[in-house]
Amino acid sequence: MTILIFSQVLFYFSVSFAIIILSFMIGMVVYHLMKVAKSLEKISENIEQASDDLRENLEQALSYFSALPFFSMFSKKKKEPTTRSKKKKVIKN
Repeated sequence: MTILIFSQVLFYFSVSFAIIILSFMIGMVVYHLMKVAKSLEKISENIEQASDDLRENLEQALSYFSALPFFSMFSKKKKEPTTRSKKKKVIKN
């Protein structure tokens, strides 16, 4: 009977130890995932800033090219066609 009690106590200690180890490991995984998420946020902010800088530089380069005579004819905005308003004839009695 004492061997049964000893084996049961040993089982409970080993299961408790395994649960504590697993909890510690899960905590470490969550900690590293949070670090990865923070670094991904920084990377996305850097990409956003780089794309804004690129957009500004492209707009500036296009403005320089549109100032050149050869390229200015391609970058001009087309005028909207003007339509003449037809006057309605009023019939007087």
